[in-house]
Amino acid sequence: MKKIILAAFSLLIFISSSAQQSGDLAMRTNENKTDNLDINPSSAIKPHIKYTLESYGNSINIKTAFQDEHYLGDTISIKWNLFLKNYKRVYEQTVGLSGSTVEIVKPTVFNAVSKINNYYKKLFKNGTLSKETLVANMSHILDCANLLCYEDDTKKIEYDIKNAKDPNDILQVFKSIEIIYH
Repeated sequence: MKKIILAAFSLLIFISSSAQQSGDLAMRTNENKTDNLDINPSSAIKPHIKYTLESYGNSINIKTAFQDEHYLGDTISIKWNLFLKNYKRVYEQTVGLSGSTVEIVKPTVFNAVSKINNYYKKLFKNGTLSKETLVANMSHILDCANLLCYEDDTKKIEYDIKNAKDPNDILQVFKSIEIIYH
């Protein structure tokens, strides 16, 4: 009888210690807030916040080995290089044919951000949107992507990105993500 009670008590402690509390989640759904970030120039309707990411650091202080310049300036260059470092893993081969293997972590998010980057590059060259607007929007998108790289459960966001038909739809998905900085 003592063994059963001890087993039940230890199971209860294990379940309570391994279960996540609602305040500890890195990604939560919150339908009551609206976003003030103007990412989509063609839409005046602002979607509800569907996802919340929590950040406990600052990506600006993290330096990468090689810095590629970005067309939107130094701040975006740092975040863009961090994005590339987070999502691209290069493995050098020492035996056999020379070359290296590149692994993309979460290719859905990587391809979506790359598509938005190309879309914004066209808008920047055409002068459709101001550089300040593009920098603010791209900064938010890269912050979201850099946080999503370390999230375990991003299936819902990736599903929304996969169902996006064009860059504006992808932008709406990133617009529905709110980042809480601690």
